[in-house]
Amino acid sequence: MSLETAIYAIIAVLAAGVIKGLTGFGFSLVSVPVLVVLLGPRTGVPVIILLNATANVAMFPLVRRAAHLGRIIPLIVAGIAAVPLGMLLLLRLDPQTVKLVAGIVTIFFALAFLAGFQRPFTNEKWGFAAAGLISGTSNGLISTGGPPAVLFLTNQGVPKQAFRANLIAYFLCLNLASIPMFLAGGLLSVQVAKYALMLVPAMFLGTFVGSKLLHRLPERTFRVTSLVVVMLAGALSVLSSLGLV
Repeated sequence: MSLETAIYAIIAVLAAGVIKGLTGFGFSLVSVPVLVVLLGPRTGVPVIILLNATANVAMFPLVRRAAHLGRIIPLIVAGIAAVPLGMLLLLRLDPQTVKLVAGIVTIFFALAFLAGFQRPFTNEKWGFAAAGLISGTSNGLISTGGPPAVLFLTNQGVPKQAFRANLIAYFLCLNLASIPMFLAGGLLSVQVAKYALMLVPAMFLGTFVGSKLLHRLPERTFRVTSLVVVMLAGALSVLSSLGLV
C-alpha cells in the first residue's frame, strides 16, 4: 500500500469511526465507498468487517448497561437467521433493482420520521422480529442491514444512549455470525489482517471522538443526525443501483 493510499484509508476509517461512535452504526456506510476503491472489494469489504467487529467488541462493554438485551433478542435472532435468506435471494433477484427499491423506501421513511411521523408498535416483540427479518435479509442480499433496525428503533422513540447501545449489540452479533462465512469463503487473508491492524488506531480514535460528541448532542439533534445518516445510506443505494457510484 502506497503512502497516499494509506492516508486516504486512514481518513476514511477515522470519519467512519466518528459516525460509529456517535450513532452506533454507519461505519460501513462511510468506509465502504473509499476502501473498496482503494483496496478492491475482495480486500476492502473483509477489512471493513474486521474493523467494524473490533469496534463493536471494544464498545459493547462500555455501553452494555444501556443496552436492552432482553428487548432486542427478537431483532438479533431474526436478523442472524435471515442473512442466509438474503444470500439465497441474491441468486434469484436482480441486486440492482433491489438496491433501487430499498434505497427509495429507506429515504421515504427517513423523511417521514424527520417530518414527525411516529407510530410505535404496541407488540414490540413482533416488531423487533420483523425489523430483524428485513435487516438480516437486506444484509445478505445487498450488504446493507442497518437502516431497517435504525428506523424501527427511531419509530419506538428509544433514547440516544439505549439506541446506540442496542445497535452496537445487534451489529456485534451480526458481525460474529458473518465472520465464519468470510472464513469459509477464503476472504480473510493475512493481507486483510495486516490492513485491518494498520487501520485499527484510526478506527479507535474515531469512535472515541464520536462517543464524546454523543454526550453533547440533545436527543432531538441525535435523532436528526441518525436519520440523515440513514438517508445517506438510502441515497447511496439508489446511486449504486443506477451505476453512479
